Amino acid sequence: MKGTKEAEGANFFWNDREGVFVSRPNRFLVKVRSGDEELSCYCPNPGRLLEFTLPGERFIVQKNPPPPLYRPQRTRWTAVGVYHGDDVVPLYAYVANMIASELVLPSIIPSIRVLWPEFSIGGSRFDFLAEDRRGVVHLVEVKACSLVEHGVAMFPDAPSERALRHLEELAVLAGEGYRCHMLFMIVHGKPKRLVPNLHTDPAFAAALSRHAGRVALHTALIRCDGSGYVKLSRAQVPVDLSHGDLAERNSGNYLLVLELKRTRRLEIGALGSVLFRAGWYVYAGSAAKNLSQRMARHLRRVRKKIHWHIDYLTPHAGELRALPIRSYRNLECRLAGALGDLGGAPVPGFGCSDCACGKGGGSHLYYFEKAPLQDRAFIDTLLRFRHTEALVRKQR
Repeated sequence: MKGTKEAEGANFFWNDREGVFVSRPNRFLVKVRSGDEELSCYCPNPGRLLEFTLPGERFIVQKNPPPPLYRPQRTRWTAVGVYHGDDVVPLYAYVANMIASELVLPSIIPSIRVLWPEFSIGGSRFDFLAEDRRGVVHLVEVKACSLVEHGVAMFPDAPSERALRHLEELAVLAGEGYRCHMLFMIVHGKPKRLVPNLHTDPAFAAALSRHAGRVALHTALIRCDGSGYVKLSRAQVPVDLSHGDLAERNSGNYLLVLELKRTRRLEIGALGSVLFRAGWYVYAGSAAKNLSQRMARHLRRVRKKIHWHIDYLTPHAGELRALPIRSYRNLECRLAGALGDLGGAPVPGFGCSDCACGKGGGSHLYYFEKAPLQDRAFIDTLLRFRHTEALVRKQR
């Protein structure tokens, strides 16, 4: 996958075939239907990719060279890009690193004399070590950011112990005399700012705010087309570190997605006997503190004292997943209303006995026939709350 450098960019992959997304059996494998064939493709991006891995999304795949040149996951194909709106999103982090070394680092570190990729120091390997003409040594870690919605880029899209470790080690090495940098390469969209993803990785978001004075933060926006040509679009998208306190506060809201594989009639506390149809349910909840612990309690289906309506339902769930939305305000009722707007059928009175939603047949639990996490409208609603409404501070 060697780039063919041109004046402002390079070709970093080849569009051998296109197809539509079918499934993602694990983080490193996606199934793509191209014509009459279902292709098993290596996925070079291990992130969650919620907004891309939806039925019918168009993927670009490249045929892998034969062994021994290439041996990823024993597949013949690699998913190298995905169409998202008007953009093509490259899935290889290699793209971000190559564009960074060729077009971005010279502006971040003027007068580079030597540049070493994949440099090991301490317990980590960093993307680049650079030395400028004054003899100053720079360490650079590049992070590809693919989650861009509603004008806000967020990194990472899944918990990343590796990113946190790199950040913490860069902060230590900065104290030893190195010039340390973290460069976020945003790979699509029209972001107005980058916000550390406090929803999916609050530890990284909080640490980035703490260490910003020791580790220099940089951003760049790149563009990719369907042929694999990538170019630098814009340097320096602003980094917004104002929500580090919220990341540490561990409070906000959540959506709990669960599946009932068969119809059940259950006793739900004061609600009495309730018939639950087979299908999918989404519950909107909140926690003024200990949000992570609250979600973990819901996911622990047994060995817990019945306290909330949802406690009667979770022991019977098949798939069960919690989606955090860390926020300054209680958005529980707004989330419930949004579930209704998506066409969910309310379970009257469920989970809202202490709020206005309980009047007139309202609910904080909604029924869906199909899996919400495979529905574009549901994913868009989740990301709208995470990228916009959750970041609005309470009015004084």
